[in-house]
Amino acid sequence: MMTGTMPLDDVRIIDLTQTTIGPFCTRMLGDYGADVIKIERPGTGDPARTMPPFFNDEPGIERSGLFLFLNTNKRSVTVDLESERGRQIIRQLVENADVLVENFAPGVMGEMGLGYEALTEVNPRIVVTSLSNYGQSGPYHDFAGTEINLYGMGGNMIASGDIDHEPVKTAGRMVNYHAGYVGALATTMSLHATEFLRDGIGEHLDVSVFETATHSIDSRLGRLMGYQHSGNVGTRPGRSAAVASGVFQCADGWFLITGTATFVHLVIKMIGMDELLEQPEWATVAERAKPERIDEFAAYLVPWMLERTKSEVRDACEAYGILGGPMNTIADLLSDPGFESRGYFQEIDHPTTGAIKYPGFHFTIHRDAEDGGPMPARRRAPLLGEHTDEVLSEGLGLSDDEISRLRAERVI
Repeated sequence: MMTGTMPLDDVRIIDLTQTTIGPFCTRMLGDYGADVIKIERPGTGDPARTMPPFFNDEPGIERSGLFLFLNTNKRSVTVDLESERGRQIIRQLVENADVLVENFAPGVMGEMGLGYEALTEVNPRIVVTSLSNYGQSGPYHDFAGTEINLYGMGGNMIASGDIDHEPVKTAGRMVNYHAGYVGALATTMSLHATEFLRDGIGEHLDVSVFETATHSIDSRLGRLMGYQHSGNVGTRPGRSAAVASGVFQCADGWFLITGTATFVHLVIKMIGMDELLEQPEWATVAERAKPERIDEFAAYLVPWMLERTKSEVRDACEAYGILGGPMNTIADLLSDPGFESRGYFQEIDHPTTGAIKYPGFHFTIHRDAEDGGPMPARRRAPLLGEHTDEVLSEGLGLSDDEISRLRAERVI
């Protein structure tokens, strides 16, 4: 690896995705160095440009925090895919590309003459990654889907929320981002196989968000296997599932202590209640593990927590060897010394927002002494159509007059 290079530096990706799932997939690929050419609708662009939160709460197509986060390291080219000339431009771009990622409804790419078979006639090496709600085939493939539908249908929701209430969805877009991760991983593996295993022949990757939700990181696969062997269905845990274990309020927020009855004696010592260990109901692990001890001990632990900050509780847990950590707010994360020491957050300048902090890379490449150098700085998200002329002239060899004519005809 040469200085300053990244694993996908020589890879060009045509990005036909929009909103969240696809753009997160291509953002990951851009983080690894790929040249991502984002195709957007002229005039309006990716719908994510109109989605909050907005910088300083002022809406605008260049002010969406969601769009800015999802589209770093990309170039924006506006193309009208409803026009035959626009679709021809895509086919021309595919000639010199390695990957095309799309998240249209199943069948739409084929209707536009941009299906996998048509694209392989232009470029047999092309890897096409299709991200859709329920996959390109099957009884659900034409169904519309939302994050909450897919979260519930994928089985995740049955295990989330308070055990005494109905299942609820976790905040954010976990299902969408997880599908984007899977799409990025599958794409990189397919690129490797195209080069080393299939003699330069690409393939079509069919990524179903529904299916990725079913094997997401919340132990879904383990629960599925467990059910098949025992018939047992995992339940949602209560706020405090064991003695001295759970989420507790403290002076400036919430703190999570987790573990088993084997370390309750350490928590007892931490809160200065050593005398409890001399009482029969607290003297042994077996006694401390009884369910009735949960509420009994909370009467001692909660007042102690309320008198201390998250930082003070964390320091105490560290001193006594107790598993626990603060429930951080976004503000906490931005000033966390662990992130600061590793330089996780990156400051990226943008014509609309100025310089603001962005979440950093999901990985760090530790280069050897000869390679040297830190991780490269991310490029800001593009303005709508910012690179149209550049890509069409350099990539397709179109003249200024031809580009002006396409813009007059509203093809770009």
